[in-house]
Amino acid sequence: MSSNDVQTARPINAGLVEAAIRRHVDHRRNTLIPEATVRFERPGQRGFDEYRADFMMVSDAGYGTELEVKVSIADWRKDLSKPKWLGMPSWITRFVYVVPEQLGIPAFVPGHAGIWHVKPARVDHFSSHPDGYEIVLARAPHVLGREKVPQAVIGKWYRNLYYRYWEQRIDAQRRIPRHVREAVSP
Repeated sequence: MSSNDVQTARPINAGLVEAAIRRHVDHRRNTLIPEATVRFERPGQRGFDEYRADFMMVSDAGYGTELEVKVSIADWRKDLSKPKWLGMPSWITRFVYVVPEQLGIPAFVPGHAGIWHVKPARVDHFSSHPDGYEIVLARAPHVLGREKVPQAVIGKWYRNLYYRYWEQRIDAQRRIPRHVREAVSP
């Protein structure tokens, strides 16, 4: 792909990055959970805190990798002020930022965080222009821990996905006019 092709490609937004993640992850070996709620106990404090991970990827062996999508430097910098950096659960064994290639690897990014770059690529091999996006490993993540994700946490993520699916489906059905929704087919 020439540099001219990259310049003519549209800007990469969060939806395109998420689509690249879904295409990149090997679903035969990993479970990909979008918008996973992560609960953790802050060191030295009572009670729990929680945040939403863009994606949690759980391997067949049960180890969890958090994938965080960032599309701008300001968004990326803001992420470092979140409470997760004060006490991430020990079962998150790796942490990866997934960002457009143009963002590079800024100096403020923690050294243990991996970085996947998303860049335009040819998905349809009959096309001469980029028509999709691929993920390229820019920096491998360090192993943070060796604990597996508890089955209770995975079960809760599945339940949340189930309920979110039905909420979205019901909401979509409400948008269809009643006379169309309840029409009797011949």
